Amino acid sequence: MKLIKSKIKYFILFLLTLFILIGVGFRSAVPDQIAGFFKPVSVISQVVTDTKLKSDDGRTNILVLGVDSRSGVSKVGIPALTDTIMVVSIDENGKKPVLISVPRDLWVSEVPSKINSVYPLVLASEKTKTSDVEVANKVAIDSTVSAVREVVGIPIHYYVIVGFDVFKDAVDSVGGIKINIDTTFDDYLYPVEGMEAAPNESDRYLHIHFDAGLQVLNGEKALQYTRSRHSVNTEEQGDFARARRQQKVIEALKSTILSSGTLLNPIKLKDLYLSYTENIQTDISLSDMFLFYKFSDLELGDISQIVLSNEREDPNMIGSGTLIAPLEDERDQKFGRQYVLVPWDRTYDNIHALIRKVLFTD
Repeated sequence: MKLIKSKIKYFILFLLTLFILIGVGFRSAVPDQIAGFFKPVSVISQVVTDTKLKSDDGRTNILVLGVDSRSGVSKVGIPALTDTIMVVSIDENGKKPVLISVPRDLWVSEVPSKINSVYPLVLASEKTKTSDVEVANKVAIDSTVSAVREVVGIPIHYYVIVGFDVFKDAVDSVGGIKINIDTTFDDYLYPVEGMEAAPNESDRYLHIHFDAGLQVLNGEKALQYTRSRHSVNTEEQGDFARARRQQKVIEALKSTILSSGTLLNPIKLKDLYLSYTENIQTDISLSDMFLFYKFSDLELGDISQIVLSNEREDPNMIGSGTLIAPLEDERDQKFGRQYVLVPWDRTYDNIHALIRKVLFTD
């Protein structure tokens, strides 16, 4: 009986994590009898001990890391580049969500490395000092949190590490998702996993193609759609275009998961749960999960997006123009000849001011 209760708690934790990651607000999206299943009843009162989430200045900030190794989350200790780095900030009323995207090429002088390498580098270093993989992993996560906190200038209260396979498996579990692709594009430099060091360069990459219009994507195609960075179509090149596509996939996945066809299908729920347990690490407790759940009663406002980038400054793209790519001479002297991004004024002061303006200006 104790084991059954434990499994039930973790399954509820899985469902709540999933709803938080793909955009809370499911109460109005599913039939009343399904939403009723999630109402805070006696079982919730037994696990909720805190009265509110961790926060500062009335906001709770969650670091979301997407790892580049599709097996790196489930097997703690396998170095994995954190190629998607986002901070999700919500106020205590759930009405001003802000999403801050940090580019993977941002240079962190304290390590020194690109910010997407902090986790694997620290993890590898700590593993030489201790045989306790969990301890090494904790130090690596703490170092990554610290690096991101220095960049954005706000506290980080929780973290979630997501393996890319969680999206692939989730899409396959629900039978695919419908995406309206804006423009046709080709990418001839999509990396083939496990072939990064292949002797023939042509074996390292895959040609992927997407036609404009409404498409039904399986898990692999959805993953390609969200990860592509080297489109020959300039509108779909780079991290900013990829970030837009990721938002579309998350929205489509949310709609599919929250359909009664998924929530009333035990096989699909089981497959989603297995993907969750194998591809997500987080320090959000079950008690905290139910506190996040309270936001499902609220009307979430439009999400404000801040994308730190070296693109030409544009008032419609918050965060553009905050970074620059150093020229070749400076790269050779300071950054090991790597392509990196740094704040244009070489401090984070302007980035901090921008983020606080978005977070705290009504």
